Amino acid sequence: MSIGTNDLCVARFAAWVAKQRKQSFERYRITLHRNLSAQRRQHLTQQAILDTAAVLFREALEMLYELPFDSRGVRVERGWSELTLRILEPFQGFCEALLDDALRFNRSSCAISNFAEEHLPSVDYQLEMRRELAAAWKDFALTANDLLVDTGSHAMASVAA
Repeated sequence: MSIGTNDLCVARFAAWVAKQRKQSFERYRITLHRNLSAQRRQHLTQQAILDTAAVLFREALEMLYELPFDSRGVRVERGWSELTLRILEPFQGFCEALLDDALRFNRSSCAISNFAEEHLPSVDYQLEMRRELAAAWKDFALTANDLLVDTGSHAMASVAA
């Protein structure tokens, strides 16, 4: 039955997301240091955070695509699969936690202390980062939903054929 399959897929995905969340701050640090080594000077924190989130969201979409979700019988209301909320839930608070960890790290980093805007970012800079993270999150959520809705369409098409 598709309910059992979907429950297993959601559980597998949630476990994968939990693992990735634990590694996300280290990814941020690596990206930040890579940007510093490449002599980048502008928006170091913003670029490292957005790169970290973008990689995670891309990998999450790849993971969702590989999982054998069965959307037959899954309700789609106003274009939203009822599975979408279940796969988005493990990301609850991810962007804010990543930003908080990055800002905390930057305040304590000797290397970042040479870049005043990165060491102690202004409220405007922090808001800009939050807006960009929100846009990345929105794109991810919409794409994930499309994937889940399409899974149901493809399943229905193969049944009809």
